[in-house]
Amino acid sequence: MTKLREYISGVVKRGGWRVAVAVGLLFGIVLLLLPSGGGSNSAQSDAVTPTPVPAVSIADTETRFANALAQIAGAGRVTVVLTLKSDGYTELATDREYTERNTSNGTDKTQSADTVTVNAGSSQQTPIIVRRNYPEFQGALVVADGADDPTVKLELTRAIAALTGLGTDRVTVTKMRNNP
Repeated sequence: MTKLREYISGVVKRGGWRVAVAVGLLFGIVLLLLPSGGGSNSAQSDAVTPTPVPAVSIADTETRFANALAQIAGAGRVTVVLTLKSDGYTELATDREYTERNTSNGTDKTQSADTVTVNAGSSQQTPIIVRRNYPEFQGALVVADGADDPTVKLELTRAIAALTGLGTDRVTVTKMRNNP
């Protein structure tokens, strides 16, 4: 930013304020002429169509959580089981068209929707994502060696609640059985 300020000061000193204004106007015109990034379907639409969120592996999430929780002092071996309340989905922008037909019972409306896309380069079209809703957890079970210690149990409960967004009443922490 300081280099730009120095450059502008130099232009003003050499050519006066009129040259600086001309350069600024030229820069503004160039910015207006640049493409705005809209693709072939650049029309905005508030209609959306839900589609699946890219797969979130619940097994991978459980493993990651278990590895993190095992780092808590006194936790020992940890296993995590998560249940989902809902799967996630992504809402894509669509351009809806409505068609009316006359029937004997009156007017029947049908609709079709095309997903709005933008040019992503190399003749690739990318859909416009309006909203992404990730899977929502319903409950969590944590089985750990150190769960018989109340302090460890509390730390495990608080940690899994923080990771999942669940209330502590939806998290169960229990002692792992001893393997002979």
